[in-house]
Amino acid sequence: MKKILFAFLLIGTFIQCSKGDSSATFNLLSLEQNFGPQATEVPFEGQYTFFKDVSYGTKPQNKLDILLPSESDIKGVVLYFHGGAFLFGTKEDLYLSPSKEFVQALLAADIAVINAAYTFINDKQSEGVLTALEEGTQVIRFTESNAALMGIPSQQIVLAGISAGAGIAQWNGFRNETNESIRGIVASFAQSSYDLYEWEKLFSNYSVDSLRTKYEELDDLFTDFYNGDASEEKRALLDYRSFMDANDPSLYVFNPVYEDAFIDANDSLDFNVLFHSVKHADYLRQKALNVGLDFSGSYKEAPETFIKRVLSE
Repeated sequence: MKKILFAFLLIGTFIQCSKGDSSATFNLLSLEQNFGPQATEVPFEGQYTFFKDVSYGTKPQNKLDILLPSESDIKGVVLYFHGGAFLFGTKEDLYLSPSKEFVQALLAADIAVINAAYTFINDKQSEGVLTALEEGTQVIRFTESNAALMGIPSQQIVLAGISAGAGIAQWNGFRNETNESIRGIVASFAQSSYDLYEWEKLFSNYSVDSLRTKYEELDDLFTDFYNGDASEEKRALLDYRSFMDANDPSLYVFNPVYEDAFIDANDSLDFNVLFHSVKHADYLRQKALNVGLDFSGSYKEAPETFIKRVLSE
């Protein structure tokens, strides 16, 4: 699993408190009454207000960080979910370069950031990947219910994440039940579906069941992912690509992994290729084309440019 760890830790970031300016569009005292005191350390300098480890649910992992621009009206908010194969990674990954610069660009553009942790699939309280996906829904509801308190305009939310986090963003962004306030989705190093049998359409010589028999690590991951067997009902519930339609938020997808072979020279699985191949991005883009959904990527614009654009439309 070392290859998974390397791939998912490529992008990330960490923060804590900065006193707000008098022109901020939120009341600091009200925020502290609801979220607790500001954190006393910050990962990088800047004019922003930072709250760390605010609870959005009842599980120990249900914590999020809030970064609010302090100098002018807030134009919207990005809800960010870290990567890690639903097995590792932390929200603090977001505060490391190059993701730190991404966060700084958003704050400089008067866009808030909410950075959330979630339950891993091997946790005792997990019921498979669906637990993390539904916790993404909880983060959306937390943001919607506290938007006025934070000075964030209603229905000005962008969902973003890397790898596993991109799956949380897509599952919630393409569901009619959860995307009413969502203006855009940024999916980096993304998977095209959480129906893992759909991947058989992407890779030559890829058979989920055959690979599970050969590679114990994949079989263990599969079992935890689906919390047991992958029934047709579970697979349909997790196939977020199939949810996509023309009325969904605009999609930005970025998968710069161009190798074809997901089994390396040592006959080991290359999870970076399997999880992050450009084939996943192409499969998502093809669906967007088919249904008439607006989409973008690095060939057109930077992710922060995409975010600024969809929040201004």
